[in-house]
Amino acid sequence: MRRFLHPKHLHQFHARAVVSGLIHDPFVAGNLLESLLGLDPSALAPALALFSHAGARSPFMWNTLVHAHLANGLPTYALSLFAQMLRDPTSPPNRYSFPVALKALAQLQSFKEGVSLHSRILKLGFDSDPFVHATLVHLYGTCGHVREAHMVFDSISDPSVSAWTALLSGYAKLGQLEAAREVFDRMPERNLVSWNAMISVYVQGGRPRLALELFREMLVLKIRPNSSVMVSVLVAIAESGALREGRWIHAYLERSEVEWSPNLRTSLVNMYSKCGDVTSARQTFDRIRDRGVDLWNAMIAGLGLNGKGKEALELFDTMLSEGLKPDDMTFIGVLCGCSHAGLVNEGMACFEAMSQVHNVTPKVEHYSCMVDLLGRAGLLQEALELIRNMPVEANGRVWGSLFGACRIHGDVELGETVGKLLIESEPGTPGHYVLLASLYASQGRWKDAIDVRDTMKRRGVELEPGCSLTEVDGVVHEFLAGDRTHPRTTEIYDKLDEIAKLLRSRGYVPSTRHVSFDISEEEKEGVVFRHSEKLAIALCLISTGPEEVIRIVKNLRICGDCHSMAKVVSEAYSREIVIRDRSRFHHFRQGSCSCLDYW
Repeated sequence: MRRFLHPKHLHQFHARAVVSGLIHDPFVAGNLLESLLGLDPSALAPALALFSHAGARSPFMWNTLVHAHLANGLPTYALSLFAQMLRDPTSPPNRYSFPVALKALAQLQSFKEGVSLHSRILKLGFDSDPFVHATLVHLYGTCGHVREAHMVFDSISDPSVSAWTALLSGYAKLGQLEAAREVFDRMPERNLVSWNAMISVYVQGGRPRLALELFREMLVLKIRPNSSVMVSVLVAIAESGALREGRWIHAYLERSEVEWSPNLRTSLVNMYSKCGDVTSARQTFDRIRDRGVDLWNAMIAGLGLNGKGKEALELFDTMLSEGLKPDDMTFIGVLCGCSHAGLVNEGMACFEAMSQVHNVTPKVEHYSCMVDLLGRAGLLQEALELIRNMPVEANGRVWGSLFGACRIHGDVELGETVGKLLIESEPGTPGHYVLLASLYASQGRWKDAIDVRDTMKRRGVELEPGCSLTEVDGVVHEFLAGDRTHPRTTEIYDKLDEIAKLLRSRGYVPSTRHVSFDISEEEKEGVVFRHSEKLAIALCLISTGPEEVIRIVKNLRICGDCHSMAKVVSEAYSREIVIRDRSRFHHFRQGSCSCLDYW
Protein backbone atom coordinates (compact mmCIF):
# COMPACT_ATOMS: atom_id res chain seq x y z
CA MET A 1 0.00 0.00 0.00
CA ARG A 2 2.81 2.43 0.73
CA ARG A 3 3.98 2.01 -2.87
CA PHE A 4 0.89 3.67 -4.31
CA LEU A 5 2.01 6.73 -6.28
CA HIS A 6 -1.40 7.77 -7.64
CA PRO A 7 -4.53 8.67 -5.63
CA LYS A 8 -6.69 6.68 -8.08
CA HIS A 9 -5.00 3.39 -7.19
CA LEU A 10 -5.16 4.18 -3.49
CA HIS A 11 -8.89 4.96 -3.65
CA GLN A 12 -9.50 1.70 -5.52
CA PHE A 13 -7.75 -0.29 -2.81
CA HIS A 14 -9.62 1.69 -0.15
CA ALA A 15 -12.95 0.71 -1.75
CA ARG A 16 -11.92 -2.95 -1.86
CA ALA A 17 -10.88 -2.81 1.80
CA VAL A 18 -14.30 -1.43 2.76
CA VAL A 19 -16.16 -4.08 0.71
CA SER A 20 -14.03 -6.95 1.98
CA GLY A 21 -14.05 -5.77 5.58
CA LEU A 22 -10.25 -5.38 5.68
CA ILE A 23 -10.80 -1.75 6.68
CA HIS A 24 -11.43 -3.03 10.21
CA ASP A 25 -7.90 -4.44 10.35
CA PRO A 26 -5.79 -1.79 12.18
CA PHE A 27 -2.74 -2.66 10.07
CA VAL A 28 -4.60 -2.15 6.79
CA ALA A 29 -6.43 0.98 7.97
CA GLY A 30 -3.23 2.46 9.39
CA ASN A 31 -1.31 1.97 6.18
CA LEU A 32 -4.19 3.37 4.13
CA LEU A 33 -4.20 6.44 6.35
CA GLU A 34 -0.44 6.90 6.05
CA SER A 35 -0.56 6.43 2.26
CA LEU A 36 -3.40 8.94 1.88
CA LEU A 37 -1.57 11.62 3.86
CA GLY A 38 1.69 10.76 2.14
CA LEU A 39 0.15 11.54 -1.26
CA ASP A 40 -1.58 14.69 0.02
CA PRO A 41 -0.51 15.95 3.48
CA SER A 42 -3.41 18.43 3.51
CA ALA A 43 -6.11 15.77 2.95
CA LEU A 44 -7.38 16.00 6.52
CA ALA A 45 -11.10 15.59 5.75
CA PRO A 46 -10.64 12.30 3.82
CA ALA A 47 -8.21 11.13 6.51
CA LEU A 48 -10.76 11.80 9.26
CA ALA A 49 -13.45 10.00 7.25
CA LEU A 50 -11.19 6.97 6.78
CA PHE A 51 -10.31 7.07 10.48
CA SER A 52 -13.98 7.13 11.52
CA HIS A 53 -14.87 4.17 9.25
CA ALA A 54 -12.11 2.00 10.65
CA GLY A 55 -12.97 -0.40 13.43
CA ALA A 56 -10.21 -0.80 15.95
CA ARG A 57 -7.75 2.09 16.00
CA SER A 58 -4.10 1.47 16.62
CA PRO A 59 -1.70 3.93 18.29
CA PHE A 60 -0.07 4.26 14.86
CA MET A 61 -3.35 5.55 13.38
CA TRP A 62 -3.86 8.05 16.20
CA ASN A 63 -0.26 9.27 15.96
CA THR A 64 -0.49 9.66 12.18
CA LEU A 65 -3.68 11.71 12.41
CA VAL A 66 -2.42 13.90 15.26
CA HIS A 67 0.83 14.57 13.41
CA ALA A 68 -1.04 15.45 10.20
CA HIS A 69 -3.05 18.15 11.97
CA LEU A 70 0.07 19.55 13.60
CA ALA A 71 1.90 19.60 10.25
CA ASN A 72 -1.00 21.58 8.77
CA GLY A 73 -0.71 24.29 11.41
CA LEU A 74 -3.60 23.06 13.55
CA PRO A 75 -2.04 22.40 16.99
CA THR A 76 -5.35 22.85 18.84
CA TYR A 77 -7.06 20.17 16.73
CA ALA A 78 -4.00 17.95 17.12
CA LEU A 79 -4.26 18.20 20.90
CA SER A 80 -8.01 17.50 20.76
CA LEU A 81 -7.31 14.27 18.89
CA PHE A 82 -4.53 13.41 21.34
CA ALA A 83 -6.98 13.88 24.24
CA GLN A 84 -9.41 11.49 22.52
CA MET A 85 -6.60 8.98 22.15
CA LEU A 86 -5.90 9.14 25.89
CA ARG A 87 -9.56 8.30 26.53
CA ASP A 88 -9.48 5.31 24.16
CA PRO A 89 -8.81 2.22 26.36
CA THR A 90 -8.10 0.05 23.31
CA SER A 91 -5.28 2.22 22.02
CA PRO A 92 -2.91 3.51 24.72
CA PRO A 93 -0.26 6.10 23.71
CA ASN A 94 3.24 4.90 22.90
CA ARG A 95 6.68 6.54 22.76
CA TYR A 96 5.79 8.28 19.48
CA SER A 97 2.56 9.82 20.80
CA PHE A 98 3.94 12.25 23.36
CA PRO A 99 6.53 14.12 21.24
CA VAL A 100 3.80 15.18 18.79
CA ALA A 101 1.56 16.43 21.60
CA LEU A 102 4.47 18.25 23.24
CA LYS A 103 5.30 19.97 19.94
CA ALA A 104 1.68 21.11 19.65
CA LEU A 105 1.82 22.55 23.16
CA ALA A 106 5.08 24.29 22.29
CA GLN A 107 3.45 25.94 19.27
CA LEU A 108 0.66 27.21 21.52
CA GLN A 109 3.11 28.32 24.26
CA SER A 110 1.03 26.24 26.71
CA PHE A 111 3.41 25.94 29.65
CA LYS A 112 0.89 24.80 32.31
CA GLU A 113 -0.60 22.15 30.03
CA GLY A 114 2.95 21.06 29.23
CA VAL A 115 3.73 20.57 32.92
CA SER A 116 0.54 18.51 33.27
CA LEU A 117 1.48 16.31 30.31
CA HIS A 118 5.00 15.97 31.71
CA SER A 119 3.47 14.53 34.90
CA ARG A 120 1.48 12.00 32.88
CA ILE A 121 4.64 11.03 31.00
CA LEU A 122 6.41 10.36 34.31
CA LYS A 123 3.51 8.23 35.57
CA LEU A 124 3.42 6.15 32.38
CA GLY A 125 7.18 5.61 32.43
CA PHE A 126 8.09 7.33 29.16
CA ASP A 127 10.47 9.81 30.82
CA SER A 128 13.54 7.82 29.78
CA ASP A 129 12.73 7.94 26.06
CA PRO A 130 15.21 10.18 24.15
CA PHE A 131 12.53 11.51 21.78
CA VAL A 132 10.27 12.48 24.67
CA HIS A 133 13.20 14.01 26.55
CA ALA A 134 14.28 16.19 23.63
CA THR A 135 10.73 17.41 23.00
CA LEU A 136 10.23 18.27 26.67
CA VAL A 137 13.38 20.41 26.54
CA HIS A 138 12.00 22.01 23.38
CA LEU A 139 8.62 22.71 25.02
CA TYR A 140 10.05 24.37 28.12
CA GLY A 141 12.60 26.34 26.10
CA THR A 142 9.97 27.56 23.65
CA CYS A 143 7.77 28.70 26.54
CA GLY A 144 10.69 30.72 27.93
CA HIS A 145 11.24 28.46 30.96
CA VAL A 146 14.87 27.64 30.35
CA ARG A 147 15.44 26.58 33.99
CA GLU A 148 12.91 23.76 33.61
CA ALA A 149 14.37 22.93 30.21
CA HIS A 150 17.82 22.61 31.78
CA MET A 151 16.47 20.42 34.58
CA VAL A 152 15.03 17.98 32.05
CA PHE A 153 18.23 18.15 30.01
CA ASP A 154 20.40 17.44 33.06
CA SER A 155 18.32 14.35 33.85
CA ILE A 156 19.37 12.77 30.55
CA SER A 157 22.39 10.49 30.87
CA ASP A 158 23.32 10.74 27.19
CA PRO A 159 21.53 13.73 25.59
CA SER A 160 20.77 13.44 21.89
CA VAL A 161 21.73 16.11 19.36
CA SER A 162 18.05 17.10 19.32
CA ALA A 163 18.08 17.68 23.09
CA TRP A 164 21.23 19.81 22.86
CA THR A 165 19.70 21.83 20.03
CA ALA A 166 16.45 22.32 21.93
CA LEU A 167 18.36 23.67 24.94
CA LEU A 168 20.33 25.99 22.67
CA SER A 169 17.10 27.34 21.17
CA GLY A 170 15.64 27.89 24.64
CA TYR A 171 18.48 30.23 25.59
CA ALA A 172 18.17 31.96 22.24
CA LYS A 173 14.49 32.67 22.82
CA LEU A 174 15.43 34.62 25.96
CA GLY A 175 18.05 36.56 24.01
CA GLN A 176 20.91 34.86 25.84
CA LEU A 177 23.14 34.44 22.80
CA GLU A 178 26.33 33.78 24.77
CA ALA A 179 24.66 30.99 26.75
CA ALA A 180 23.30 29.52 23.51
CA ARG A 181 26.80 29.56 21.99
CA GLU A 182 28.20 27.92 25.11
CA VAL A 183 25.71 25.07 24.69
CA PHE A 184 26.65 24.81 21.01
CA ASP A 185 30.37 24.63 21.82
CA ARG A 186 29.75 21.91 24.44
CA MET A 187 27.85 19.65 22.05
CA PRO A 188 29.77 16.37 21.60
CA GLU A 189 28.42 16.11 18.07
CA ARG A 190 26.47 18.42 15.80
CA ASN A 191 24.19 17.85 12.85
CA LEU A 192 22.85 20.22 10.23
CA VAL A 193 19.90 21.11 12.45
CA SER A 194 22.16 22.24 15.29
CA TRP A 195 24.43 24.25 12.96
CA ASN A 196 21.42 25.92 11.40
CA ALA A 197 19.93 26.59 14.83
CA MET A 198 23.04 28.44 16.01
CA ILE A 199 23.36 30.40 12.78
CA SER A 200 19.67 31.34 13.04
CA VAL A 201 20.19 32.39 16.66
CA TYR A 202 22.81 34.91 15.58
CA VAL A 203 20.67 36.17 12.70
CA GLN A 204 17.57 36.65 14.84
CA GLY A 205 19.67 38.17 17.62
CA GLY A 206 21.02 40.87 15.34
CA ARG A 207 24.52 39.35 15.02
CA PRO A 208 24.78 38.64 11.28
CA ARG A 209 28.58 38.84 11.26
CA LEU A 210 28.84 36.06 13.86
CA ALA A 211 26.36 34.02 11.82
CA LEU A 212 28.58 34.31 8.75
CA GLU A 213 31.70 33.45 10.76
CA LEU A 214 29.99 30.29 11.98
CA PHE A 215 28.98 29.38 8.43
CA ARG A 216 32.59 29.73 7.27
CA GLU A 217 33.67 27.47 10.15
CA MET A 218 31.08 24.96 8.98
CA LEU A 219 32.54 24.95 5.47
CA VAL A 220 36.10 24.55 6.80
CA LEU A 221 34.93 21.41 8.63
CA LYS A 222 33.64 20.06 5.28
CA ILE A 223 30.03 20.02 6.47
CA ARG A 224 27.68 20.34 3.53
CA PRO A 225 24.92 22.89 4.16
CA ASN A 226 21.34 22.25 3.13
CA SER A 227 18.68 24.64 1.89
CA SER A 228 17.63 25.71 5.40
CA VAL A 229 21.19 26.65 6.36
CA MET A 230 21.65 28.64 3.16
CA VAL A 231 18.42 30.56 3.78
CA SER A 232 19.75 31.60 7.20
CA VAL A 233 23.07 32.60 5.65
CA LEU A 234 21.37 34.73 2.99
CA VAL A 235 19.32 36.47 5.69
CA ALA A 236 22.57 37.23 7.57
CA ILE A 237 24.14 38.66 4.42
CA ALA A 238 21.04 40.75 3.74
CA GLU A 239 21.14 42.18 7.26
CA SER A 240 24.85 43.05 7.09
CA GLY A 241 24.72 44.33 3.51
CA ALA A 242 27.72 42.19 2.53
CA LEU A 243 27.00 42.17 -1.20
CA ARG A 244 30.33 40.69 -2.27
CA GLU A 245 29.84 37.77 0.09
CA GLY A 246 26.27 37.45 -1.17
CA ARG A 247 27.51 37.12 -4.74
CA TRP A 248 29.99 34.46 -3.62
CA ILE A 249 27.17 32.55 -1.92
CA HIS A 250 25.10 32.78 -5.11
CA ALA A 251 28.00 31.33 -7.11
CA TYR A 252 28.47 28.62 -4.46
CA LEU A 253 24.79 27.66 -4.73
CA GLU A 254 25.02 27.43 -8.51
CA ARG A 255 27.82 24.86 -8.35
CA SER A 256 26.69 22.99 -5.23
CA GLU A 257 24.11 20.25 -4.79
CA VAL A 258 21.94 22.29 -2.41
CA GLU A 259 18.27 21.90 -3.29
CA TRP A 260 16.76 25.06 -4.78
CA SER A 261 13.70 25.28 -2.55
CA PRO A 262 11.16 28.09 -3.14
CA ASN A 263 12.24 29.65 0.15
CA LEU A 264 15.89 29.65 -0.95
CA ARG A 265 15.08 31.35 -4.26
CA THR A 266 13.03 33.99 -2.45
CA SER A 267 15.84 34.56 0.07
CA LEU A 268 18.35 35.06 -2.75
CA VAL A 269 16.22 37.73 -4.41
CA ASN A 270 15.61 39.34 -1.03
CA MET A 271 19.33 39.35 -0.27
CA TYR A 272 20.20 41.27 -3.43
CA SER A 273 17.36 43.74 -2.81
CA LYS A 274 18.39 44.39 0.80
CA CYS A 275 21.99 44.89 -0.28
CA GLY A 276 20.76 47.62 -2.62
CA ASP A 277 21.58 45.70 -5.82
CA VAL A 278 18.09 45.63 -7.25
CA THR A 279 19.45 44.93 -10.76
CA SER A 280 20.91 41.57 -9.67
CA ALA A 281 17.71 40.86 -7.75
CA ARG A 282 15.65 41.37 -10.90
CA GLN A 283 18.02 39.31 -13.04
CA THR A 284 17.78 36.45 -10.53
CA PHE A 285 14.00 36.78 -10.41
CA ASP A 286 13.67 36.74 -14.21
CA ARG A 287 15.72 33.53 -14.50
CA ILE A 288 13.37 31.60 -12.19
CA ARG A 289 10.60 29.83 -14.07
CA ASP A 290 8.35 28.48 -11.33
CA ARG A 291 7.56 31.65 -9.38
CA GLY A 292 5.22 31.51 -6.40
CA VAL A 293 3.52 34.44 -4.68
CA ASP A 294 6.29 34.76 -2.07
CA LEU A 295 8.90 35.27 -4.78
CA TRP A 296 6.78 37.91 -6.53
CA ASN A 297 6.28 39.63 -3.18
CA ALA A 298 10.03 39.70 -2.51
CA MET A 299 10.77 41.27 -5.89
CA ILE A 300 7.96 43.83 -5.64
CA ALA A 301 9.06 44.79 -2.12
CA GLY A 302 12.69 45.02 -3.24
CA LEU A 303 11.81 47.43 -6.04
CA GLY A 304 9.68 49.52 -3.69
CA LEU A 305 12.30 49.75 -0.93
CA ASN A 306 14.91 50.84 -3.46
CA GLY A 307 12.76 53.74 -4.67
CA LYS A 308 11.55 52.08 -7.87
CA GLY A 309 7.84 52.48 -7.26
CA LYS A 310 6.80 52.56 -10.91
CA GLU A 311 8.68 49.34 -11.62
CA ALA A 312 7.03 47.76 -8.56
CA LEU A 313 3.59 48.70 -9.92
CA GLU A 314 4.47 47.34 -13.36
CA LEU A 315 5.62 44.04 -11.85
CA PHE A 316 2.42 43.89 -9.79
CA ASP A 317 0.38 44.26 -13.00
CA THR A 318 2.45 41.48 -14.59
CA MET A 319 1.78 39.26 -11.58
CA LEU A 320 -1.96 39.79 -11.97
CA SER A 321 -1.81 39.13 -15.72
CA GLU A 322 -0.17 35.75 -15.02
CA GLY A 323 -3.16 34.75 -12.91
CA LEU A 324 -1.57 34.88 -9.46
CA LYS A 325 -3.66 36.02 -6.50
CA PRO A 326 -1.97 38.75 -4.43
CA ASP A 327 -1.98 38.51 -0.64
CA ASP A 328 -1.54 41.06 2.13
CA MET A 329 2.26 40.99 1.78
CA THR A 330 1.96 41.82 -1.92
CA PHE A 331 0.11 45.02 -1.12
CA ILE A 332 2.57 46.03 1.58
CA GLY A 333 5.29 45.91 -1.08
CA VAL A 334 3.22 47.82 -3.64
CA LEU A 335 2.07 50.52 -1.20
CA CYS A 336 5.59 50.88 0.19
CA GLY A 337 6.85 51.38 -3.37
CA CYS A 338 4.20 54.01 -4.06
CA SER A 339 5.08 55.79 -0.82
CA HIS A 340 8.83 55.85 -1.45
CA ALA A 341 8.33 57.05 -5.03
CA GLY A 342 5.67 59.65 -4.15
CA LEU A 343 2.97 57.98 -6.28
CA VAL A 344 -0.01 59.25 -4.29
CA ASN A 345 -2.83 58.62 -6.78
CA GLU A 346 -1.53 55.18 -7.72
CA GLY A 347 -1.15 54.23 -4.06
CA MET A 348 -4.66 55.35 -3.18
CA ALA A 349 -6.11 53.41 -6.13
CA CYS A 350 -4.19 50.29 -5.10
CA PHE A 351 -5.36 50.64 -1.48
CA GLU A 352 -9.00 50.83 -2.58
CA ALA A 353 -8.59 47.84 -4.92
CA MET A 354 -7.27 45.68 -2.08
CA SER A 355 -10.66 44.96 -0.58
CA GLN A 356 -12.96 45.88 -3.46
CA VAL A 357 -11.22 43.89 -6.20
CA HIS A 358 -8.85 41.42 -4.55
CA ASN A 359 -10.77 40.64 -1.31
CA VAL A 360 -7.73 41.41 0.86
CA THR A 361 -8.63 43.17 4.11
CA PRO A 362 -6.20 46.02 4.91
CA LYS A 363 -4.17 45.52 8.08
CA VAL A 364 -2.42 48.07 10.25
CA GLU A 365 0.73 47.72 8.12
CA HIS A 366 -1.18 48.82 5.02
CA TYR A 367 -2.58 51.85 6.84
CA SER A 368 0.95 52.74 7.93
CA CYS A 369 2.03 52.77 4.27
CA MET A 370 -0.93 54.99 3.38
CA VAL A 371 -0.18 57.46 6.18
CA ASP A 372 3.42 57.60 4.96
CA LEU A 373 2.19 58.12 1.40
CA LEU A 374 -0.15 60.98 2.33
CA GLY A 375 2.40 62.50 4.67
CA ARG A 376 5.04 62.54 1.94
CA ALA A 377 2.66 64.62 -0.19
CA GLY A 378 2.10 67.06 2.67
CA LEU A 379 -1.48 65.88 3.17
CA LEU A 380 -1.13 65.76 6.95
CA GLN A 381 -4.76 66.37 7.82
CA GLU A 382 -5.85 63.68 5.35
CA ALA A 383 -3.36 61.30 6.97
CA LEU A 384 -4.69 62.17 10.42
CA GLU A 385 -8.27 61.61 9.24
CA LEU A 386 -7.30 58.21 7.83
CA ILE A 387 -5.85 57.22 11.21
CA ARG A 388 -8.99 58.34 13.03
CA ASN A 389 -11.20 56.28 10.70
CA MET A 390 -9.10 53.11 10.77
CA PRO A 391 -11.14 49.98 11.65
CA VAL A 392 -8.11 48.70 13.58
CA GLU A 393 -6.22 50.47 16.35
CA ALA A 394 -3.25 52.50 15.12
CA ASN A 395 0.10 51.36 16.48
CA GLY A 396 3.40 53.17 16.95
CA ARG A 397 4.42 52.58 13.36
CA VAL A 398 1.31 54.36 12.03
CA TRP A 399 1.69 57.35 14.36
CA GLY A 400 5.42 57.35 13.68
CA SER A 401 4.78 57.77 9.95
CA LEU A 402 2.63 60.83 10.68
CA PHE A 403 5.22 62.20 13.11
CA GLY A 404 7.93 61.89 10.46
CA ALA A 405 5.74 63.78 8.00
CA CYS A 406 5.16 66.56 10.55
CA ARG A 407 8.92 66.87 11.06
CA ILE A 408 9.66 67.05 7.33
CA HIS A 409 6.88 69.54 6.56
CA GLY A 410 7.45 71.67 9.67
CA ASP A 411 4.07 71.15 11.35
CA VAL A 412 5.42 71.57 14.87
CA GLU A 413 2.02 71.76 16.58
CA LEU A 414 0.72 68.45 15.20
CA GLY A 415 4.17 66.90 15.49
CA GLU A 416 4.37 67.76 19.19
CA THR A 417 0.94 66.23 19.82
CA VAL A 418 1.81 63.03 17.96
CA GLY A 419 5.26 62.84 19.54
CA LYS A 420 3.84 63.02 23.07
CA LEU A 421 1.24 60.39 22.16
CA LEU A 422 3.99 58.06 20.91
CA ILE A 423 6.03 58.46 24.09
CA GLU A 424 3.06 57.69 26.31
CA SER A 425 1.82 54.74 24.23
CA GLU A 426 5.28 53.19 23.71
CA PRO A 427 7.42 54.54 26.58
CA GLY A 428 10.15 51.96 26.02
CA THR A 429 10.98 53.03 22.45
CA PRO A 430 14.00 55.39 22.49
CA GLY A 431 13.45 56.67 18.95
CA HIS A 432 10.25 58.49 19.97
CA TYR A 433 12.11 60.55 22.57
CA VAL A 434 14.96 61.34 20.20
CA LEU A 435 12.70 62.56 17.40
CA LEU A 436 10.58 64.72 19.70
CA ALA A 437 13.72 66.21 21.28
CA SER A 438 15.15 66.94 17.82
CA LEU A 439 11.85 68.55 16.80
CA TYR A 440 12.11 70.89 19.78
CA ALA A 441 15.79 71.53 19.06
CA SER A 442 15.05 72.52 15.47
CA GLN A 443 12.79 75.27 16.88
CA GLY A 444 15.33 76.40 19.49
CA ARG A 445 13.14 75.06 22.33
CA TRP A 446 16.11 73.79 24.34
CA LYS A 447 14.29 73.47 27.67
CA ASP A 448 11.63 71.23 26.09
CA ALA A 449 14.34 69.16 24.37
CA ILE A 450 16.19 68.72 27.68
CA ASP A 451 12.94 67.78 29.46
CA VAL A 452 12.32 65.01 26.91
CA ARG A 453 15.82 63.61 27.39
CA ASP A 454 15.45 63.82 31.18
CA THR A 455 12.18 61.88 30.96
CA MET A 456 13.94 59.27 28.87
CA LYS A 457 16.73 58.88 31.46
CA ARG A 458 14.28 58.82 34.37
CA ARG A 459 12.37 55.96 32.75
CA GLY A 460 15.56 54.03 32.14
CA VAL A 461 15.17 54.05 28.36
CA GLU A 462 18.56 53.51 26.76
CA LEU A 463 19.39 55.04 23.41
CA GLU A 464 20.46 52.54 20.78
CA PRO A 465 23.88 53.63 19.50
CA GLY A 466 24.13 54.45 15.81
CA CYS A 467 26.06 51.76 13.94
CA SER A 468 27.05 51.54 10.29
CA LEU A 469 28.39 48.53 8.37
CA THR A 470 30.26 48.59 5.09
CA GLU A 471 32.04 45.88 3.11
CA VAL A 472 35.55 46.44 1.73
CA ASP A 473 37.39 43.65 -0.10
CA GLY A 474 35.02 41.05 1.33
CA VAL A 475 35.50 42.21 4.94
CA VAL A 476 32.63 43.88 6.82
CA HIS A 477 33.70 46.93 8.85
CA GLU A 478 31.58 48.28 11.69
CA PHE A 479 31.56 51.87 12.96
CA LEU A 480 29.91 53.63 15.89
CA ALA A 481 29.56 57.41 16.12
CA GLY A 482 32.94 58.94 16.96
CA ASP A 483 34.59 55.54 16.60
CA ARG A 484 38.40 55.51 16.87
CA THR A 485 38.98 51.75 17.14
CA HIS A 486 39.49 51.04 13.44
CA PRO A 487 43.10 50.19 12.40
CA ARG A 488 42.96 53.01 9.82
CA THR A 489 41.44 55.61 12.15
CA THR A 490 44.05 58.28 11.40
CA GLU A 491 43.53 57.95 7.64
CA ILE A 492 39.75 57.96 8.08
CA TYR A 493 39.71 61.19 10.08
CA ASP A 494 42.23 62.81 7.73
CA LYS A 495 39.87 61.94 4.88
CA LEU A 496 36.95 63.42 6.83
CA ASP A 497 38.89 66.69 7.23
CA GLU A 498 39.62 66.67 3.50
CA ILE A 499 35.94 66.06 2.75
CA ALA A 500 34.90 68.89 5.10
CA LYS A 501 37.19 71.39 3.38
CA LEU A 502 36.07 70.31 -0.08
CA LEU A 503 32.40 70.46 0.83
CA ARG A 504 32.70 73.90 2.41
CA SER A 505 34.42 75.15 -0.74
CA ARG A 506 31.31 74.02 -2.60
CA GLY A 507 28.99 75.88 -0.25
CA TYR A 508 28.01 72.97 1.98
CA VAL A 509 27.00 73.99 5.51
CA PRO A 510 26.57 71.21 8.12
CA SER A 511 22.94 70.81 9.21
CA THR A 512 22.84 71.00 13.00
CA ARG A 513 19.28 72.13 13.62
CA HIS A 514 18.22 68.68 14.90
CA VAL A 515 21.09 68.35 17.41
CA SER A 516 19.16 68.30 20.69
CA PHE A 517 21.92 69.77 22.90
CA ASP A 518 22.30 73.49 23.64
CA ILE A 519 25.97 73.74 22.68
CA SER A 520 27.94 76.01 20.37
CA GLU A 521 27.49 75.72 16.63
CA GLU A 522 31.11 74.61 16.24
CA GLU A 523 30.58 71.81 18.77
CA LYS A 524 27.41 70.75 16.97
CA GLU A 525 29.32 70.48 13.69
CA GLY A 526 31.87 68.27 15.42
CA VAL A 527 29.08 66.01 16.72
CA VAL A 528 27.35 65.49 13.38
CA PHE A 529 30.61 65.10 11.45
CA ARG A 530 31.60 62.03 13.48
CA HIS A 531 28.42 60.07 12.74
CA SER A 532 29.01 56.42 11.90
CA GLU A 533 27.90 56.61 8.24
CA LYS A 534 30.37 59.45 7.59
CA LEU A 535 33.20 57.31 8.97
CA ALA A 536 32.09 54.44 6.72
CA ILE A 537 32.00 56.73 3.68
CA ALA A 538 35.52 57.97 4.46
CA LEU A 539 36.84 54.40 4.74
CA CYS A 540 35.31 53.49 1.38
CA LEU A 541 36.79 56.57 -0.30
CA ILE A 542 40.31 55.63 0.82
CA SER A 543 39.90 51.87 0.25
CA THR A 544 37.92 51.35 -2.96
CA GLY A 545 38.26 52.25 -6.62
CA PRO A 546 36.47 55.24 -8.17
CA GLU A 547 34.02 53.01 -10.06
CA GLU A 548 32.96 50.93 -7.06
CA VAL A 549 29.60 51.63 -5.43
CA ILE A 550 29.83 52.61 -1.75
CA ARG A 551 27.30 50.52 0.19
CA ILE A 552 26.44 51.17 3.83
CA VAL A 553 23.89 49.65 6.21
CA LYS A 554 22.82 51.72 9.23
CA ASN A 555 20.73 50.48 12.15
CA LEU A 556 19.01 53.84 12.71
CA ARG A 557 17.38 56.49 10.54
CA ILE A 558 19.98 58.56 8.69
CA CYS A 559 20.16 62.13 10.03
CA GLY A 560 19.61 65.20 7.88
CA ASP A 561 23.25 66.25 7.86
CA CYS A 562 24.56 62.82 6.86
CA HIS A 563 21.95 62.73 4.10
CA SER A 564 23.03 66.15 2.81
CA MET A 565 26.71 65.24 3.09
CA ALA A 566 26.21 61.99 1.13
CA LYS A 567 24.51 63.90 -1.68
CA VAL A 568 27.39 66.37 -1.97
CA VAL A 569 30.04 63.61 -1.73
CA SER A 570 28.34 61.62 -4.50
CA GLU A 571 28.72 64.63 -6.79
CA ALA A 572 32.11 65.92 -5.61
CA TYR A 573 33.80 62.51 -5.82
CA SER A 574 31.65 61.10 -8.66
CA ARG A 575 30.73 58.10 -6.51
CA GLU A 576 27.45 56.26 -6.24
CA ILE A 577 26.50 55.77 -2.58
CA VAL A 578 23.80 53.38 -1.35
CA ILE A 579 22.75 53.69 2.29
CA ARG A 580 20.11 51.43 3.84
CA ASP A 581 18.80 52.88 7.06
CA ARG A 582 16.11 51.56 9.40
CA SER A 583 13.21 52.33 7.06
CA ARG A 584 14.39 52.60 3.44
CA PHE A 585 17.16 52.78 0.86
CA HIS A 586 18.91 55.95 -0.24
CA HIS A 587 20.61 55.80 -3.64
CA PHE A 588 22.84 58.87 -4.01
CA ARG A 589 23.95 59.78 -7.53
CA GLN A 590 25.37 63.08 -8.79
CA GLY A 591 24.10 65.11 -5.87
CA SER A 592 20.57 63.73 -5.59
CA CYS A 593 18.88 60.93 -3.64
CA SER A 594 16.29 58.40 -4.73
CA CYS A 595 14.14 59.25 -1.68
CA LEU A 596 13.62 62.78 -3.08
CA ASP A 597 14.74 64.12 0.33
CA TYR A 598 11.81 62.55 2.18
CA TRP A 599 12.59 59.85 4.72
